Amino acid sequence: MCSPEIAKVVSERIAREGRPQLSRRNLLKAGSASALGLAFASFAAPARRAAAQGEAGFEVIDLSHVFGPDMPVYTLGEEPTRETYLSVEENGYFIQYWTFYEHVGTHCDFPAHFIADGETVDNFGAGQLVSRAVVINIAAKAAENADAMLEVADIEAWEAEHGEIPTGAVVFMNSGWASRWPNEDFRNADAEGGQHYPGFSGEAVTWLLENRGINGIGVDTLSLDPGNSATFDAHYAVCGNGIYGVENTANLDALEGADNAIVIIGIPRWEGSGGGPTRVLALVGA
Repeated sequence: MCSPEIAKVVSERIAREGRPQLSRRNLLKAGSASALGLAFASFAAPARRAAAQGEAGFEVIDLSHVFGPDMPVYTLGEEPTRETYLSVEENGYFIQYWTFYEHVGTHCDFPAHFIADGETVDNFGAGQLVSRAVVINIAAKAAENADAMLEVADIEAWEAEHGEIPTGAVVFMNSGWASRWPNEDFRNADAEGGQHYPGFSGEAVTWLLENRGINGIGVDTLSLDPGNSATFDAHYAVCGNGIYGVENTANLDALEGADNAIVIIGIPRWEGSGGGPTRVLALVGA
């Protein structure tokens, strides 16, 4: 998702309010997470052991949608295009020519997406791209209200059942919205063009940053914010605090109840970029 409207609002907020400030507690957490510290130490060794066991040792779950010209986009007209550049029949090998905006399909937003001197993809710490995966399900709320948000109360309810979210995790919102992909109701636009789908509340992102030192968030919708947002609080908190957000994820149901799942944010090192199309993979131990 890369809308001039969102960019304008978030940029104006940063100019007016400044970047959101992390507490000292979270700065200490973020420092350890960036080096994999506490966040990775609790599960990296089991993951390595599972990998050493071979294919039977873990399950790979693809959290990405297929990237193609007919997929939903935040702003109509931003659909990718492709054409055959060379073919096996005529040239001996196959190459396609693609054109696309960075923020389409399953993709990741990095700080430079909204921050003039924010970290770009190519310079972002690789240690923060391998994290513990946490999935919080708000599908019941979303079924009743398309503009539902993942809020602090949802986080607290999840932790009451599963325990504290570990430092350095990526927290995903599972609203059930991925089942609509790639149909037009994924955008769920009203007669005036306003979109309606779930997202994170700004308060929830800030709480996770301040209290859990997360590496990022992810959603199964077109935007980190709910579709009807005009202030884009989740984007402001994510990019302003130097973490990342993943949009248009798939198959989050498969991670429900999985303990110690590892998520890999497989984004190419797009030079000087604020984000881009991403293959998101989760590893679940057998």
